[in-house]
Order: sequence, then C-alpha cells, then structure tokens
Amino acid sequence: MKTTAPQFAEYVSPGHPDRLADAVAERLVEFAQSQTPTASRNLVGVEVAIHDSTVFIDGRIALESESTVHENIPLPRVPFDTIVREVFAEAGYNPHWGPDPGSLEILTRVCVEELTSQEADIRPFSDDQNIVIGYACDCAATNYLPPAHYLALTLGRRLNAVLREDRELAETFGPDFKILCTCRTSQLGGNVRFEWDRLTLSAQHCRGSGLEEHHRLLTPIIGKLLKTLEGEGLENVARGFEPRRHLVLNGAGDFVIGGPRGDNGLSGKKLVVDHYGPSVPIGGGALCGKDPYKVDRCGALRARQLARNLVRDTNAEEAKVTLSWSPGEDVPGMRLAELVENGNSRILAASSLPGPGWFSIRSIVDDLNLVRQNWAAVMRAGYFAERSHPWEA
Repeated sequence: MKTTAPQFAEYVSPGHPDRLADAVAERLVEFAQSQTPTASRNLVGVEVAIHDSTVFIDGRIALESESTVHENIPLPRVPFDTIVREVFAEAGYNPHWGPDPGSLEILTRVCVEELTSQEADIRPFSDDQNIVIGYACDCAATNYLPPAHYLALTLGRRLNAVLREDRELAETFGPDFKILCTCRTSQLGGNVRFEWDRLTLSAQHCRGSGLEEHHRLLTPIIGKLLKTLEGEGLENVARGFEPRRHLVLNGAGDFVIGGPRGDNGLSGKKLVVDHYGPSVPIGGGALCGKDPYKVDRCGALRARQLARNLVRDTNAEEAKVTLSWSPGEDVPGMRLAELVENGNSRILAASSLPGPGWFSIRSIVDDLNLVRQNWAAVMRAGYFAERSHPWEA
C-alpha cells in the first residue's frame, strides 16, 4: 500500500462570484437548447462578468427560427434578467445577504440572431482548434477521480446544502465560501485511505459573529459530513481528522464582505476545479457557457468517458485520453490514450480505441444526450463527480 505525496484540491461554493457567472452562462445554454424542435443545433458562446450589483453578459446566441416554415414568427426573447436574478437567489442572495437579486443592474452586449441554415448544417464540425484531456484513476470510491479532488467537491457540495437549508446557519454564514483540502492518500482494495495535512475553510459570515461561534457551529457539521463520506469508502477521512490540528477556519480573519461585493467574478475561471484538480493537466477551454457542439464541452466529456472505461476494463492505475480537433474537423485528428500500469506508462495502439465515428461531434452530442442537460446543476455538482451523468454511466 503506497502513500502518495500531498494532494491539493479546492471547492468553490455557488455563491462565489465566479460560480455565479458560470451558472448564468450555463443557464443561457439551457435556454437556447430548450427552444424549437431543432434546438440541438442552436449556438451559444457567452461570457459573464460580475462585480457588486452589476452583471455584464456578452457573446453570441444564434437560434434556429421556425420562420423558415412559418413566416413572421419572431425569435424567442432571451430572458437575461430573469435568469440572472434566479441564479443569485438560488445561490442564497437576498435582502439579508447582498446584493439583493431584485436590485441587480444587468447589462447585455449579446448578439442574439437567427442561426442560418448554412451555419446550422456545419454545427457538427469544429469551429476552432482545441485540445481536451480526459482522466480517470482506479478508485471507484471516488468515482475514478483524484481522491483529494473528489473529497473537496463532495464535502463542499454537502456543506453548502447544510448552510443554505438551516435557517440559523443561513443567517450566520453567507453564500460565499471556499474549501481547500490537503491530504495524502493510499488505496487498499476498493477503498481509499486518507491522511490529513490540512482542511482550509473560508466562509463568509455576518457582522458581529466571531471565530469562536464559527468553530462551534461548523466543526460538528464538518465532522458529520466526513463520517458520511467514510461510510462511502473514504477510510479514515473522519477518524483521522482532528479539528484543532487540521482545520484552518477563516485564517485571514473576518470575512464579512464576500460574494460580488468582495470580489469580481468571471465565467470560465474555475477550469481546474471543473476538470480534475491541480494534479492532472487540462486541455484548453472552459466547459461552461458553450453549447454542446463546442468541442470544449462535448470533447472533454467524451475524453473523460473513454478514460473511465479504460480504467474499468483494464488493470490500469490511471488513464489519460487526449483528443485534438483542427477547425473544420468532425472527428478529432489526434486521438491518444495513455495508461499507467504497475507504475509504467504505455500508449495504446489506435486499433485498441473506438472507431473514428465514436469520436464525431454529432455522435457525442446524441449518445450522451447533451442537448437535454441541466448544465447549471451539472456544473454545481461537478462535471465529472456525479455518477448519474451519461458520460459517467
């Protein structure tokens, strides 16, 4: 049983400014994909910036219009204001925790136009060059993800649910918090054993509450959440955790001014969190704010699916899949899979990989049902952390 070097991974709550921006972008993708019978080809490429009570959205949304069949039918109106206010409210912002969703200033510079038939026909071809990387390790207990990364995502998601659902906690702690897990791990059978170095939690809180109260409220919750994870195959993650020794809570002091009032936010900044944590390289682009035909999204999901399958179907300890598209390609021109077995790396022959058609943009979108996903929820859960997602099944 080999113990790893220290691993690092973080989680960022839905109330963090970057995550608010990501959620708005993903909700716009969802909206575009819900329009018209042929909505699967609708194009979305948007960015969102947030500061204080101002939200700025730019980019392009191109929708297939039914006017080609029925004349004089206008394009659907994109409900920018409604989407933004709902995202802030769902994250926990209200008159108590500002900015109040009702007082937001929402600015848009988005080109909303009809998707021409010529452009619709070429959607299954890459409109840019791109590299994506898929990764999996042989740890079923962490859904084949690096253990520290899985721990940070799962602990953070469950802590957010507790903080937002309990009235007292929701009044004491704001929507904005971050977690940083630092640990060593070792595997035994199907379980993974943890050895803690540090758990850092920076949690926004109300004015007048002190660090002693924060420890009194949060330490038992963290302990309970770690126990649930221990029951799911993460050994020693609770029994080995000593709050006095391992927990760093609001190490910089008071964290009263948080969220968009304490920091600016921008969509697509949390690429490492969205992929596999800092121990695994990523390709190029962000996942969020792009329709399913963009290879930043569909390619990354297919690469993860293949890496996961390879680990499950072989004796590999790790699998890394690299796909690369050039502009105009429907199938990635480069398809590379690397396995680590008994500490040694080897490249799989092309004949050992699925056929080219399996990698085509159209087949990925159809096979993984990418048009009908709740992308904001996928992002908040972790793109690769939820076992029910089609590319994880």
